[in-house]
Amino acid sequence: MDYDLYNREERYLCSHLFRLLHEPTDSYYALRIFLGAGFELPLFRIFSEVALIRDAYFVRCPNVAQFMDDMVRMIMRQESVHECRLYSELPDDLRNWRKTHPKQIRFKAGKQLSSGEQIVYGAMQGMFNAKPDFAVCLENTLLVYEAKFTLGFDAEQTARTERIAEVWAKLLYGDIGFENEPGDVQVRTLGLAKFSPDISWEDIGRIAERIYPAGDRTRVALENAVSFATNSWRI
Repeated sequence: MDYDLYNREERYLCSHLFRLLHEPTDSYYALRIFLGAGFELPLFRIFSEVALIRDAYFVRCPNVAQFMDDMVRMIMRQESVHECRLYSELPDDLRNWRKTHPKQIRFKAGKQLSSGEQIVYGAMQGMFNAKPDFAVCLENTLLVYEAKFTLGFDAEQTARTERIAEVWAKLLYGDIGFENEPGDVQVRTLGLAKFSPDISWEDIGRIAERIYPAGDRTRVALENAVSFATNSWRI
């Protein structure tokens, strides 16, 4: 039995989508349909499995205090927390990059953190753990995609992704190729049509059918995924 017939891993499908979106056929038809109307494509950059906050932290080590302080300030505003020590004000063992990763701060600190600090550093933990599935960077627009295959969308996860996208846009825009903060930041969804996403896997399958010949691995994988998920899959 061919695994392509029943592979339900979102990252596998997203890897095929990444290839599809870079196809230049018909002036990047696949990417234009994926994005929808209203976008020009003079230049674009696409990232997948975007662990930007995690990787930006490591590339800045050991001089991370300013970045982390700015991130704490932003999370305080996002979470409506008015009192919280900045990263640079934490005890040495909690801000020493060799001893404590930011996603460990709340756990290691225990009762050393106030209730507000628990919220802020808990939210920080979530941001360091999260990897939005796709980011598309255009001239002045950042589009961040959450992809689901067999499941629907979780409001809490979407809200976290919106906060992550804000951190990217305000603190890390240069790392993803923007000269200035992007003026338009959107979080979008990709999933099965029955979950009412911004774009569906069924749409992606039809795009692949237009771009690739029968038998192409990406076309086969996307066709089989949709067929399986909509209960029309047959051995």
